[in-house]
Amino acid sequence: MSEALYMNDSYLKEWDAEIKSVSQDKFIILDKTAFFPKGGGVEWDTGKIIKVDGEEFNVVYTGKFSGEISHEVDKKGLKVGDKVHCKLDWDRRYLLMRYHTGTHVLSGVFFKEYNLKITGNQLTTEKGRVDLNMEEMDIDSFKNAIVKSNEIINKNLAVEIYYLSRHEAEKDSDLFKLAKGFSHDIDTIRIVDIKGFDRQADGGCHVKNLNEVGMLKFKEAVNKGKNFKRVYFTIE
Repeated sequence: MSEALYMNDSYLKEWDAEIKSVSQDKFIILDKTAFFPKGGGVEWDTGKIIKVDGEEFNVVYTGKFSGEISHEVDKKGLKVGDKVHCKLDWDRRYLLMRYHTGTHVLSGVFFKEYNLKITGNQLTTEKGRVDLNMEEMDIDSFKNAIVKSNEIINKNLAVEIYYLSRHEAEKDSDLFKLAKGFSHDIDTIRIVDIKGFDRQADGGCHVKNLNEVGMLKFKEAVNKGKNFKRVYFTIE
């Protein structure tokens, strides 16, 4: 299985790797990668895979299939055993990191202030979306949650990553903000800790301090039915 370098260093932009497998001439598995695969509602990383002779292959999509991180490239030419240099599209990644950490702040506010859990989310480079198990539509609550989130962000709290055993993590139900609970069958759980505010089990990429997030801006709220309300936001 590929080593997921982003799990311990979300700021790694370039690295060397070896190609483990190639499928249909365009789906590439590396021995180690910092490309984040689409998952947890967060869009995928893009970038480049570069051969030793300088030929570049654009990574247009990154996904996870059967436990392996797969990189879709835009042309043929990569072979098993090739030594390659990889580069993230850093501007895209960093914006997604800012959105992701900002969403943790927002979900923490919803949980602490309104006792609401997340039922789904989607984060792109253009906007964030959070779904909540809210019974009655309350736009004022959404707007107030954004205001409270920005107050937290302005505190410039540090964001740390560490690991807990599943047994230890399950002692603290506040770590799991999803309404469906934590379904992954793993023994070690990665924690994203906004120091002094909120801790969540999470496998994605985050900034190191809330001062990197920027301000959240309310965009719109949508009533999707009973116990299903949706809020959209941007960061600036």
